[in-house]
Amino acid sequence: MRLRYLAVVWAVYVVTQSLLRLILTGTSLSLLSAAPADILRALALGLVYDAGTGMAFVTPLALFFLLPGRWLRSRVGRWLRRAVLFVLELFTAFTTTSLFLYWQEFHTNFNFIAVDYLIYTTEMLKNIWESYPMGLILPGLAIAAAALTWLVERLTAWLGEWRLTPIETDFCGWTPAAFGRWLLLCLLLPALSLLPQDSWRAHVAADPVNAELAGNGPACFVHAFFANELDYNTFYATRDDATVRSHLREELSERDALPDSTDPASRQIEPVADDRQGIPRYTGGPTPNVVLITVESLSSDFSRAFGGADDFTPHMDGLTQDAFCFQRMYATGTRTVRGLEAISLSVPPTPGQSILRRADNDHMQTLGSILSAHGYACDFIYGGDGFFDNMNDFFSRNGYTIKDRSSIPSDERHSAPETVWGVADEVLYTQVLHSLDEHAKAGEPAFEMIMTTSNHRPYTFPQGRDAAADEKYGTREGACRYSDWAIRDFIDRARQHDWFDNTVFVIIADHQASAAGRTVLPVNRYHIPALVYAPGRIADGSTNRLTSQIDLAPTLLGMLGISYDSQLMGHDIAQTPPDLDRAFISTYQLLGYIRMDKLTVLTPDRKVQSYHIDDWNTSTYTPLPVDDAAATDAISWYQGASMLYHRQL
Repeated sequence: MRLRYLAVVWAVYVVTQSLLRLILTGTSLSLLSAAPADILRALALGLVYDAGTGMAFVTPLALFFLLPGRWLRSRVGRWLRRAVLFVLELFTAFTTTSLFLYWQEFHTNFNFIAVDYLIYTTEMLKNIWESYPMGLILPGLAIAAAALTWLVERLTAWLGEWRLTPIETDFCGWTPAAFGRWLLLCLLLPALSLLPQDSWRAHVAADPVNAELAGNGPACFVHAFFANELDYNTFYATRDDATVRSHLREELSERDALPDSTDPASRQIEPVADDRQGIPRYTGGPTPNVVLITVESLSSDFSRAFGGADDFTPHMDGLTQDAFCFQRMYATGTRTVRGLEAISLSVPPTPGQSILRRADNDHMQTLGSILSAHGYACDFIYGGDGFFDNMNDFFSRNGYTIKDRSSIPSDERHSAPETVWGVADEVLYTQVLHSLDEHAKAGEPAFEMIMTTSNHRPYTFPQGRDAAADEKYGTREGACRYSDWAIRDFIDRARQHDWFDNTVFVIIADHQASAAGRTVLPVNRYHIPALVYAPGRIADGSTNRLTSQIDLAPTLLGMLGISYDSQLMGHDIAQTPPDLDRAFISTYQLLGYIRMDKLTVLTPDRKVQSYHIDDWNTSTYTPLPVDDAAATDAISWYQGASMLYHRQL
């Protein structure tokens, strides 16, 4: 009877997960490879994962059944059995609902991001409470768990009465042999759940969204928890260190730069005033302030000025008339920490965690440390709690003064609604104005690195600022329109200050709003807006050069005419020829390298894939044979970044 009960619980679990997978299929047809064979492969592989995970799922009940049979048959035993089952079914209801909502946001199974959110439990719970009708969802989960518990009990009763074989020798209600066999089963169940390998998904379901569909939510979460740090040399294709150093030294040889003989990324940079390949230079008076606004989830899709179909950013688009724009800027990743890493450190993404969240990340060369060496006071200004994603720790250890939500006076902080992620953007920008006033009074140039939060779920923001935003309140479009209004409002307020005419404003996204697509690393999901705004001091215009987020810092320093000893891995595109243009795009496992119209992808099974980008706007690719030169090019950048980090270069 015990085995029959476990079998029913296991079967109900597998069926619920299969139903979830069918629902996710129906909501994602535009992203999936919809060929019947591809869908069937994903569903069949998913069934294997569910069956394996179900073995671990029933283990708590198997352990419970070690209790004496006569006790299990008692009224207390029966109710306790149902209580244990209810808790398990509540877990099923919770993870199933969570994965459904998570899939709608990210179009992936539980992964690295979900693990991060669990670590920051307060932010996660508050964000969920603000974003979803939890007053309905929580009772719904309890009702679903009770229904599943009832179903298991009824099915088991339908299959036969509760009968436990009489025992001959009393050993906690078992014969010794029977107890031993059942204990062995308890040990085997979780072991059997490990048989399906997570790596199967990438081989059986070649389309990335289909591969995500095949996964089992709890199993994917556990895998991500233990695989969130990936050693490059262990998991990826490599070249010998000498080849990597030589290749990087060649790639990082800007015009007039003097390379270091030991560190391939180290060289002396002297900016050029002429022949800047269409990249303007600052022509104002004394050393200018620099205000760098990193906007949460600002996709190029939202901006007509950057080729988007939507018109969610009319105020920023208006600024582009007097700004210098990077029309082909690509984010390195899909998380805020990746954007901050690329902008501040100017390094390609390394697999696993961002450097911002790793050990030994202090005293690194950053955009702030370079400007600090030229007399700048450097601030990192964030509207939320900066312990999230280790931002405060990283920036404070690397030369920035931290000004986060805790620094904002209470009367200003509560002047507009805020979310768990941070204060409204308009409140954040007020703090920037205060900070610039303080530095101007002290007679020192300021570098303000700002991270906004309003364009983030739950998409709530102060109303009455922008009519178009108010019409879409509670949606991504509404939050984006509000964030856009807040940028323009900040610029208008800044004009009233004496320091405005000596300030360079930089606006760039941390990442796109969504990275999901029907192809591996869809390039159109990494395209972001980026502009430099200093009317009368930096000439307006634009460049169509392929640029990476890691190129922003060195290109900006070149525009400001600053000399420095560089360890940055980005290019000042004014000093490098177009044939060296490249971009880096990644997830926490897949590492993409773009040069010309070719995408090279490094995967954590030490393989290299190559594609021709047929259409950048739709991420239409044609697979190519892997070219050794292109593979060495991509490997050198990523292996080199990992090498330089681990050797503290």
